[in-house]
Amino acid sequence: MLKSKGRTARAESAQRQGSGGRRPKAWSRAGVLGAVSVGVIALGAAFSVPASAAPVTAASGAAAASFKIFNPPTDSGLPSGSPEAPTGIYAASPTDVWAVGVPGSTDAFEHWNGTSWTGQGLPAGIATAPGNSAGVSSITGTSASNITAVGTADINTGGTIVQESVAFHFNGTAWSEMTIPANVELGPVLAFSATNLWSVNNNGDAEHFNGTTWTTTSLPIVTTQLDLDLTSISGSSPSDIWAAGIASTQGKHFSPILEHFNGTSWSNVTVPVSSPTGGLTDVVDISPTDAYAVTTVGAILQWNGTTWTLLNATTQTGAAVTGSEVAALSPTDVWIAGLTAPSVDTVTLYNFNGTTWTSVPAPAATGLTPAGQTLATPDAAAAVGPGTVWFAGHTFTADGNELPYALGTSNG
Repeated sequence: MLKSKGRTARAESAQRQGSGGRRPKAWSRAGVLGAVSVGVIALGAAFSVPASAAPVTAASGAAAASFKIFNPPTDSGLPSGSPEAPTGIYAASPTDVWAVGVPGSTDAFEHWNGTSWTGQGLPAGIATAPGNSAGVSSITGTSASNITAVGTADINTGGTIVQESVAFHFNGTAWSEMTIPANVELGPVLAFSATNLWSVNNNGDAEHFNGTTWTTTSLPIVTTQLDLDLTSISGSSPSDIWAAGIASTQGKHFSPILEHFNGTSWSNVTVPVSSPTGGLTDVVDISPTDAYAVTTVGAILQWNGTTWTLLNATTQTGAAVTGSEVAALSPTDVWIAGLTAPSVDTVTLYNFNGTTWTSVPAPAATGLTPAGQTLATPDAAAAVGPGTVWFAGHTFTADGNELPYALGTSNG
């Protein structure tokens, strides 16, 4: 199962962060789902979690999972109020994880080597030319030597700023900027190989790269809403791909968008949702007969190869399973993260072992600094064997700024 996440960016910071498309997101994750105070996150150019940040271990699924909260390095010198939020994450191995979404060129890419996070800037190219800037919002890969990240650049054309999609490739040694035609608009991105890459955008298009040429296909989206936000793309194979998103009007009336590619053509798929209707924030495709999606109202949907079903899943304590991001290691090891309903006051992880769901509270961050941060629900998720699961997002600080966080495990 392959998956890529990358938010187009929250409405209030789409211009600075870069987005999957040129249209700002019409909804706010924090506004829809709320936020939770969990303590504090530490800053630094490279970070190893302090001993006071005790892990939380879950005895569920195929193996026990021990989660810890980390803080990827933040851009230096950002003005007050600048966003600091990972919006995409890709794990090539337990000791090779990449996160994107932090704005600016100082630390466009954040890398985890199994011990600490370090930041890397954008490679030379149009995005780093004088007067230009770019943000990276989505990332995908098939191995440690084939990783692609995309975003949006602000190009100064002599007094006028023009937004263009940008893409970067990592060959296992260094990042380089790819050449993207002006008419190609990139959002969440999914790779099956260096010559088979898909991306979806907020214009309702699917972009395909065959290693040489980009081809644009209009998705058969059915909606009466004015705004689109394609949030996620995932596939178990080149002939089984799901693209998910949100339709809305002026930031209200969220409804789901779900498109499927069978190897030949895209089709629109009807999604059952509860009231109030929610859009889709994430999708993960495990196989042609097994996929999960989550919504802006925390609902969980499952695909059985024929239909999507709204799950009324409960945990070992009888609590409802809700979430906003989903990752899967296998059909018997599925992870969902989000803010606990109905109180929406705790970030909770849920694991499905093929039979039952188990809830796992996010690890306490007490003892890390600066104090008084509020952890928002995750904006990105990734999983890779053996037993590596990551969720990433941002915190709200006491002084009104945002800082990145990564919640990960390498043993479960």
